[in-house]
Amino acid sequence: MATGEYGPAAGSAVTSVPDAAALLEEWTDLAAVAPGDRLFRTRRMARPARLDLRAGLRETDAAPCLVVSPGTAGGAITSFETGGLRLSRVADPAGVLLVLSLEEPARRDLFAAVCSDCLRAVIRGEDEAEDDLLSMFAARLSAWRAFLRDQTGALSRSEMIGIIGELLLFGQLLDIGADALGAWKAPDDGLHDFENAGDSIEVKTSLGGARQLHVSTLDQLDDAGLTSLHVAHVRLIEASDGETLEDIADRIETQLSGERARSAFRNALLRRGLAPGADDDLGPRVRMAGTDFYAVRDGFPRLRRGELALGITDATYQLEVRALTGFQEDAAAVLSRFGGGQ
Repeated sequence: MATGEYGPAAGSAVTSVPDAAALLEEWTDLAAVAPGDRLFRTRRMARPARLDLRAGLRETDAAPCLVVSPGTAGGAITSFETGGLRLSRVADPAGVLLVLSLEEPARRDLFAAVCSDCLRAVIRGEDEAEDDLLSMFAARLSAWRAFLRDQTGALSRSEMIGIIGELLLFGQLLDIGADALGAWKAPDDGLHDFENAGDSIEVKTSLGGARQLHVSTLDQLDDAGLTSLHVAHVRLIEASDGETLEDIADRIETQLSGERARSAFRNALLRRGLAPGADDDLGPRVRMAGTDFYAVRDGFPRLRRGELALGITDATYQLEVRALTGFQEDAAAVLSRFGGGQ
């Protein structure tokens, strides 16, 4: 038949929550099963119990797969191919299947790590009695898609420092009861790092005695159409007893209420470029020395697209911190624009 049968391979279901190594072993075991006339050789995962999720091999080329039977709810999940991974829909007598497959054999270890991480996200949701496990799977996979599309290697030191600054401001918003997760736009390539109903904050982070702030695009300090735009200068110092990027992320995650919020935060971190299981030994240990807020308004030193000669399409430049003194505003007043109950 065109689509082949869909059912478990010989042997029992996978009975534990598999890490990447266990999944690699599972695919090796499936390779020893005699080929048939099916599209896939599969074995059902024992967890999650409320979503039919299987380790599989594609019969045509023995490509490792993760096969999901979504029922009628899978139509809204977008197919893609990036980073050597493909998510596709496959017709089956029992209904359409979602198949995550490895298309570049050299990335087998990465594929196992992605599959294991997505499984873990779904099982966490099941443990917290979340109803829509398929959406949790799709959201985690979408975050991986963004990560694989945008990342070409490990985070640089400057990128880590930038994310640390964003997370520390995220924490300040949490402290006043604001919807920090909804306001954090950097993971979705937002023009400004935080935005809420027309109020925006662009975070600039420095480690040590920085005298200049880097502006990366012409539009970054353009307040057209905004109620307010502020630059938040997060000042860090390196300290042996300080926190790493992972430490800060873990601390913030524990402050969030409910698995749905924690899952959304982990997905945002992944889209922002921070993969799960990052090495704590990488990157600086820091403490926050303070955060200064500057209002971007008339007279603020900046370049704007409409004020430049024709032919200039973009620019990066440095801002002298001392030149911003006259634009400084109270931190509580700026943060209060983002809501909160305190």
